[in-house]
Amino acid sequence: MDDEQKFNPPPLPPPTKAAIAAARARLTELNSRPIKKVSEALARKKHRAIQRFEKMKKKAEGLIGDTDLSEKARAEGIVKLMKKAKSSVGKKKETKVVVAKGVHRGVSGRPKGVKGRYKMVDKRMKKEVRAEKRAAKSTKGKRRK
Repeated sequence: MDDEQKFNPPPLPPPTKAAIAAARARLTELNSRPIKKVSEALARKKHRAIQRFEKMKKKAEGLIGDTDLSEKARAEGIVKLMKKAKSSVGKKKETKVVVAKGVHRGVSGRPKGVKGRYKMVDKRMKKEVRAEKRAAKSTKGKRRK
């Protein structure tokens, strides 16, 4: 009897609808929160943009205060600064295409000597993509009116 009481506790009653609703509400509340790392990354990005803008502002003020330059040269300098600031903001790193030949075919993981973003491609994949494009092109022209 002692062992039975110790190791076979009575079964728990089924959960009530209110308990289930409370658990669901807690989960949805947790899921709706933004991810901490994402918000931190966005804050860093914003901070860098502000710093870049301040730096550009200082340089522009320096150009305006320079009496040696003509009005046109000052304006050109400011336009150049703005172009430079814009170009550095929207840069997206291009993906490097790595052709998998020989031993590297079907190998998962990063290939040696490749830094940054990459995409592994092989002959078979390229042929399949071309075939899909060809098929799409041929069906597009044969529609009935």
